[in-house]
Amino acid sequence: MLPIISQLFIYPIKSCAGISVSSFQFDETGPLLDRNWMLVDAKTGRYLSQRTLPKMALITTQVSGGNVSASHINNPEVFILPTTGELIDVGIWEDDVQGLDCGDEAAAWFSSVIGCDCRLVYQGDCLRLADTKYAAEGTKVSYSDGFPLLVVAQASIDFLNEKCEANIGAENFRPNIVIENTDEFAENGWAKLSTESVAMSVVKPCQRCIIPALNPSTGKRETSILPVLLKHCRRDKKIYFGQNLTFSPLDADIENQQLGLSVGQEVSIC
Repeated sequence: MLPIISQLFIYPIKSCAGISVSSFQFDETGPLLDRNWMLVDAKTGRYLSQRTLPKMALITTQVSGGNVSASHINNPEVFILPTTGELIDVGIWEDDVQGLDCGDEAAAWFSSVIGCDCRLVYQGDCLRLADTKYAAEGTKVSYSDGFPLLVVAQASIDFLNEKCEANIGAENFRPNIVIENTDEFAENGWAKLSTESVAMSVVKPCQRCIIPALNPSTGKRETSILPVLLKHCRRDKKIYFGQNLTFSPLDADIENQQLGLSVGQEVSIC
């Protein structure tokens, strides 16, 4: 059986819950609506994540009627995410970039949900570039950890799940793309993936932190997950799982906005 795309995800707010989708289109930074918003510390402007605030996993997002909204699993209130605001300086990993501050109402809503004084920022047209040590010069990215796409193999997830007392699913690893019909850990040797219209290049294996050990439904740590990752995914004293990708159209005449991926698509891998 040929490899196919079995699941696709987008994550409108960095480090908050993702959305399982049947397809997505691309803009110049990656999947549309993927990590276009980010929560930052109100004082420092540094990005916030589940690494230190596991409650962020309980913030869900929805796309409807051209709007993206957020809610909390314990709160029925729905908050529509703004796309305008004052330009401010923000920091994500080693990058000092900019974003649009979404205002006091958004800041108050998210601060009350996560219990931390924060601001919501929207990337809009603010430029952020991928690390040229791994990606081609000029590769644009959203507020993702560093690259436009992340892919994992379903067989690898299944293997880890069999070894673990807790349930491990794709959601633990926050990928954009899940591929099935491969061997477990086959992705460690992948160099390129392609569909009939999109070429994707592996640029860097994904180094893992504590987030995969968090239950995405509760935001609480599952103690049995980390030992399994250490045993089966450790290299050079670090945990790796999945591959970071860049993308381009197979046909140079195709615009990024016309590119897309869909669940069920066959994928060529080399």
